[in-house]
Amino acid sequence: MAVRCYVMPPFGTGSAALWAALRRYESLGVDGVLFTDHLFVTAGDGPERRVAHGDPFVLAATVAARSERLEVGTIVANTSLEHPALVLRHFVELAALHGGRRVLAGIGAGWNVEEFEALGMTMARHGLRARRLSDVARLARQLFDEGRATLVGEGFSTYDLPAAAMPGGPPRLLLGGGSDFLLEVAGRYADQLDLNGASNRLPLGRDEPRRLDGLRRATTTVEDLVASSAKVAAAARDAGRPPGSVELSVLVGWVEPCSAAEVGSREEAIARLVGAPPLPLAECPYALVGPPERMRALLAERVERIGLSAIVVPDGPHLETLCGEVLPGLV
Repeated sequence: MAVRCYVMPPFGTGSAALWAALRRYESLGVDGVLFTDHLFVTAGDGPERRVAHGDPFVLAATVAARSERLEVGTIVANTSLEHPALVLRHFVELAALHGGRRVLAGIGAGWNVEEFEALGMTMARHGLRARRLSDVARLARQLFDEGRATLVGEGFSTYDLPAAAMPGGPPRLLLGGGSDFLLEVAGRYADQLDLNGASNRLPLGRDEPRRLDGLRRATTTVEDLVASSAKVAAAARDAGRPPGSVELSVLVGWVEPCSAAEVGSREEAIARLVGAPPLPLAECPYALVGPPERMRALLAERVERIGLSAIVVPDGPHLETLCGEVLPGLV
């Protein structure tokens, strides 16, 4: 099976720019489009520092209706801001309209305290949010697989809740994270797991999570994710699921096509960006730096060692190189 490639489009573009992006993705052979779920992101210190983001479900529905092939989904939807059944209903309807195989139901616990505060809410501590996400994943499996759910979870309940008919099959449940608890939850319930930095690396905490996430990713190694993959497989096996039930992906946030002579300087620039000491990134699963043949060799090794089925990348000029010269023939 070829390695699938999902793209995260930039927010804030009008319809003409979005249609042009979709034509480009389809021409490059991209498999799907995944949207983040944020009310806003904070950039800088001025009065306009909070930049609003669009609704990922409206965007996903628009893309699915415009394209006959591209898969759509979220990476990942925040299930802590409202009753999770209201979030899952979006995925059910997308599956009913476009077929479940085209829909990745990416769910998460939320991490940006500023968004909670902007709504007059208090973000729960990590342990509570993690337990809630586990219950939401269990709720998703009931709704997706059985079409009805009864569950008393962390901070929410459902009683004989029906889901819309999905004649083309249910969505695929995607989780994202790297803690041991999340790996176990994914093994029990997920169809796909996007592997984040390993739990033995830097903890994020509530302050500066975006910067610290970059630092944790830069210092996570392929071997760390090999261990994470094994934990997911063990959890799936303990839950009675067949081998291969959980596909794995990574978000390759740093894709830098360049000459072999430029690899060192490009990797140093990435390290500086996240506040890490200069370090080679050949063993970092979230970076692909160098000529196409080097990038292909690195990715092939990661696919083999970690067991990757897909990669997720942000949009950018690197897509032409990645889709045209790196991914073809990679299995």
